[in-house]
Amino acid sequence: MRYPPEHKERTRRRILREAARLFRRRGYHGVGIDGIMSAVGLTRGGFYGHFRSKAALFAEVLRGEHDFNRRMRARRSPDRAALTREAHEIVAGYLDPANRERVGRGCFLAALSPDVARAGGTARAAYAERLDELVGEFSRGLEDPQPRDPRALASVALCVGGLVLSRAVGEPRFADAISRACRDAVREQLVDAGEGLAGARG
Repeated sequence: MRYPPEHKERTRRRILREAARLFRRRGYHGVGIDGIMSAVGLTRGGFYGHFRSKAALFAEVLRGEHDFNRRMRARRSPDRAALTREAHEIVAGYLDPANRERVGRGCFLAALSPDVARAGGTARAAYAERLDELVGEFSRGLEDPQPRDPRALASVALCVGGLVLSRAVGEPRFADAISRACRDAVREQLVDAGEGLAGARG
């Protein structure tokens, strides 16, 4: 039976969706092609009609939409101070202890960084592209932003690194302290210069 072109595209999207979920939960080496295709309800033989290899699939997953990026990109405030306030709210939600496990399982940057570090060039390039995009989003709202602005780079590192560390430690109060410290440090990186001057004058 011949299927219409849209059927193949739908199947490809299903494979990507299930692969993304399984990679985030189990890591790259924790799931194979058979497991991914079983989750989709198909056999291994159908995989190669969509992707050359598991590594190619992994790279494609990394190129997909990242929720952290999407939230930062969705900011629509008209001025720097408002953009910065929105960024603070997004970061607070990202590092909120109540959401730690949900965000940790959902964020590609936090969940898959160790796997990407051991992966090939294609996956690392895809990861770097999304990371660079997020750094650019953090730069929106900064005063006199530079390409790959150090304040934006530090903010992203604090968010992702803070989430990874807080999930890794076994003691809840220690984990919460890490999250709070990283959230506050990001606030310092993103502080609006106008607000700082106003506070100094007050």
